[in-house]
Amino acid sequence: MVYLEPGGKEPLYEQLYRGLKEDITAGRMPKGTMLKSLRVMERELAVSRNTVDRAYAQLLAEGYISAVHGTGYFVEDIARDFSAGAEAGKTAPAPALIPKKTQVKYDFEYDSIESGLFPWTKWKKYVDDALLTEASGRELSYESGKGSLALRRALCGFLFRHRGVSCDPEQMIICAGTQYAMEILTSLLPPDRNRFAYEEPGYAAMRHFIESKAYVLTSIPVVETGVSYDVLKKSRANLLYITPSHQFPTGTVTSISTRNKLLHWANKRDAYIIENDYDSEFRYGMIPIPSLQSLDKGQRVVYMNTLSKILSPSVRCAFLILPWKLVALYEKKYRWFNSALPSYHQNALAQMIEDGALERHLRKIAVWNEKKYHILADAIETHLAGAVRIVRYPAGVHTLIKIAGCKDQERLIRGLEQAGVRIYSIKRHCHDAAKAYENIFLMGFNSMSERDIISGCKRMAAALAELN
Repeated sequence: MVYLEPGGKEPLYEQLYRGLKEDITAGRMPKGTMLKSLRVMERELAVSRNTVDRAYAQLLAEGYISAVHGTGYFVEDIARDFSAGAEAGKTAPAPALIPKKTQVKYDFEYDSIESGLFPWTKWKKYVDDALLTEASGRELSYESGKGSLALRRALCGFLFRHRGVSCDPEQMIICAGTQYAMEILTSLLPPDRNRFAYEEPGYAAMRHFIESKAYVLTSIPVVETGVSYDVLKKSRANLLYITPSHQFPTGTVTSISTRNKLLHWANKRDAYIIENDYDSEFRYGMIPIPSLQSLDKGQRVVYMNTLSKILSPSVRCAFLILPWKLVALYEKKYRWFNSALPSYHQNALAQMIEDGALERHLRKIAVWNEKKYHILADAIETHLAGAVRIVRYPAGVHTLIKIAGCKDQERLIRGLEQAGVRIYSIKRHCHDAAKAYENIFLMGFNSMSERDIISGCKRMAAALAELN
């Protein structure tokens, strides 16, 4: 029985979600158990239908339960045994150049941020304060090779609050972007860990980076619950790169059962999982999915993230959280290296986090992005009905669309660009399954104004009518 605390710090739907999740993970609600109906739960707990619906929706999104149309909700097999088995020892306290894009009036890009959303005034204040502090010191010294201790401490607290990540500041390495983070990581991985498993489809730039390091690379298809565990366990891979909380480009969320199976695979295979927590901050209408690292008891997950999508790509602050074995290797190999980010820059970020300004900004842009998504969805329904359909409710800052009758993705993209509209290919992120995505495209919405989103959809409708 779940007990709720009206007026408590947590919203009622979150209390209900956490209570049910604990019953499922503890085995008190085994596989196949039917949850009480929305109406019954509403009456027994004296809460609104919306409270119960949101809690069930969160459990559904994370894979703890499944829905059977016309019947109800049932507990899934979450494979609790797979997360067991802690590691002995210390535990945690390139292709051809791509041509530059031509300018178009309506660019539905997914890797930029609307400039007006950046807190320029506050950021300037934090940078000025950090510079003043540095200027008033008696001496200037090199920053730790891991980065500012103040920033690492602040980020550890931030990640624990938002992603459930549990780590020591000594496990964190501040890097100038995710590519540089991967450069460091691949230099630390043992030589016999040389067989990478990679999502299919998956972020093309990172795939090319891994291939450039001469790793043996195996494509693992993305299915409804995340990367296919059945395909992974049959492979010879001993490394896995994954974006489990918001898979790019499909937007798939890796279910709790699959997450636990992946951890079991890593323990059994003596493998490492590189978790890129891409766009995990934006889960509209739902609690963010816990990170894979937060479930890891065996020190098998390398956690990677960046502040680019929260603040700006120009901030260039990414970070790695290493298992302790790799921390020891880092300290030995990089003992004479200095941090790549300016110290005043790092200290400004640390103060911004400590003051709560980063979290307030995160809440603001999450609300703003959700509003923009609904504007995009309404514009598609109004102006592109019959021609375009949204195929996945978004997390992050893009959505997937299907264009009816498209048999040549590249030709359609070129035709739209000539009309002043740019949408993006999903096929360029495929290695083996490009044909399956011929009529599926990416549309971003966070870098465009509300007016341009609507006008862009109108222009796109006119262009598609001519192309077809």
